[in-house]
Amino acid sequence: MDTKLKNNKSKYIISGIISLLLIILSIGMYSIYPLIKDQAKEYEHNIFQEQHFLINLNNSNYNIYYDTLKNKDNDILKPSDILINELKKYNKNDEENNYFEENRFNEDIYRYGEILDRDLKNLEYYAINKDNKLFKQRNQGAIDSLLLDNPDSTVIEELNNKYSFYIVIDYNENGEMTVNRIYGADKLITENEIKNNRKKVSDRIEIKPIKNMTYIYAVPNELKYKDFISTYNLQNRIQSYNKAASNYIYMAIGLILIVGLIISYRFLRELIGFRKLIKIPIEISALIAIFTIAIVLYESSYSMISGTLEGNLINLDPIVLNDVAINLLENIINILFWTISFGIIFVVVVLLKHILKTGIKKYLQENSLIYKGLRSIWRGNKKVYNYLSNVDLKSKENKKIVALLGINLTILTIMSSLWFLGIVLAIIYTLVLLRLIKKYYNDISSKYNKLFEATSNIAEGNLDINIGEDLGIFNNFKVELQNIQKGFKKAVNEEVKSQRMKAELITNVSHDLKTPLTAIITYVDLLKDDKISVEKRGEYLDTLDRKSQRLKELIEDLFEVSKATSGNINLNIEDVDIVSLIKQTLLEVEYKITEASLILKTNYPKEKVILPLDSQRMFRVFENLLINITKYSLKGSRVYIDVINNTDNVQVILKNMAANEINFNVNEIMERFVRGDKSRNTEGSGLGLAIAKSFVDIQGGKLDIVVDGDLFKVIITFNK
Repeated sequence: MDTKLKNNKSKYIISGIISLLLIILSIGMYSIYPLIKDQAKEYEHNIFQEQHFLINLNNSNYNIYYDTLKNKDNDILKPSDILINELKKYNKNDEENNYFEENRFNEDIYRYGEILDRDLKNLEYYAINKDNKLFKQRNQGAIDSLLLDNPDSTVIEELNNKYSFYIVIDYNENGEMTVNRIYGADKLITENEIKNNRKKVSDRIEIKPIKNMTYIYAVPNELKYKDFISTYNLQNRIQSYNKAASNYIYMAIGLILIVGLIISYRFLRELIGFRKLIKIPIEISALIAIFTIAIVLYESSYSMISGTLEGNLINLDPIVLNDVAINLLENIINILFWTISFGIIFVVVVLLKHILKTGIKKYLQENSLIYKGLRSIWRGNKKVYNYLSNVDLKSKENKKIVALLGINLTILTIMSSLWFLGIVLAIIYTLVLLRLIKKYYNDISSKYNKLFEATSNIAEGNLDINIGEDLGIFNNFKVELQNIQKGFKKAVNEEVKSQRMKAELITNVSHDLKTPLTAIITYVDLLKDDKISVEKRGEYLDTLDRKSQRLKELIEDLFEVSKATSGNINLNIEDVDIVSLIKQTLLEVEYKITEASLILKTNYPKEKVILPLDSQRMFRVFENLLINITKYSLKGSRVYIDVINNTDNVQVILKNMAANEINFNVNEIMERFVRGDKSRNTEGSGLGLAIAKSFVDIQGGKLDIVVDGDLFKVIITFNK
């Protein structure tokens, strides 16, 4: 009970600390709103230099110019009568199209006036035609004073304080435009933009230039109307708020990530609601996380900041709430919004940390709806597959076939119930299907039984059975069964051979160990006789010594071949000159070669032949081979030793002429205790070639024996 209370207490403490940190971070975010507002000015665009605004001014110029010229002799002229260039007014080949173009041009000029009156209400203007002195204005200030060549500085200062933008545009008698005065925008940019758009009022026809007109446009600081200017100005400020705020939002999220990663997972597990959180399916958690991050990083957070800074977050009548209450409510809404948003982001970090701690695979298995759904589908399919795979082909197939066909007939009958002929066709179809399935099933069953019978024969030991028939879908099984049959035959033959060799091994070991041992026992008994002479005693001792050495060599050979065969041998690999090693070995066995009256012929490369080998083991290899040559070569014959240094390997070839007819198996001669002299007249253990081959093999080489008549050849190959 005490432990549970202690755990609950720590849970509330940790949750409280995290909540307090999030609230502090939210208050900090709200407190930097003024800083965001100041920094936003760096990101604001000058709307009075924007192409869209200046195009509207240019279009307004043409509409006002038309208004000052449209009255003539009590008639109202159309814009096309005044503004279209006479030289390009008509196309004689297309009168109907010209009429259509004129009407569209007139509609455009009228529309420019509507835009000026409806969408540019905050734009004050004063325009005068210098020819007829007619003027048009929407002027709430003294902007007409800008017509003076040198207006008073006090007037200019008042205008600068009242207006955020004004411009004076003058057209001379030749239609050339100049900007005489401008405030709130760059003169060069504005003048070039208006000049570039002078003839773009209509792209379809060429129009006359504006002549002898002066225009004054001004936008006051205080925008009284909701129009294009106020809307664009508001959007410009909101975009600048967003750009300035994004840096601080990213910093806050980064701080949350750092805190979430620093806090130990052991403490995070103690948060209130943690156990419920980790049980929520990951798909739902991901949707909430994506939705929240999108809100914080994009729409809602920027709307919250801009709405607060613009003072339109809460639009309530002062009668309902006074300014103090509205400010307090704004504070609460902002802090609550940021606390919830940051809290959800922190929860996402906690959840990600839990996923990494648990393991992605394990978490998906426990919390993914998609994974669970796919797993259920897989299990269902697996059950169906297992059922179909375990159908017993030896069961009463007729009942199953009739049952399946009955189900099939029922389905077809239901499908055709609204049409009598369909039922008849379904019955016919079922009867045909019955015959086909029965035939196919019997064929499969027959082939299966043949395969099963062959398997049973092999299991009983009959390895010579032949499966020649085509078994259809069971052909793959037939091929595998034939491979098993071949494998069994090979294994049996190997086992027979192994047993034969074991019997020979026991016989040979017994004989070779018994011969010197018997001699030792015999001569020991003779030495026990006190009456033998000193000379005889010396001869007996020499014989004992020789037989003991022979027994010792035999036992050492047994150990060597045993270690080499089992691989339990340590090699001392070093760079070895093969030619030098052969010469050294020849010196050691020179007396045996002399005794055998053999003539040695060698062929060595001029350069050194260096290979990474165990010199001691290779000395033993060459020694065994040369001793065999002295034992079994024809007296007085030649022995050839060749060392061939190829590009990719080195070969050592030893050739000698056998004294007796070679009538043994070349593959068996390298087995243990096998001699070339079947009569065993020569002294030896029969291990020489076996040891040589084993030592060559463990050093990565290859020892081959080639017999050509009575020519016996040993080839040792080492790759470079």
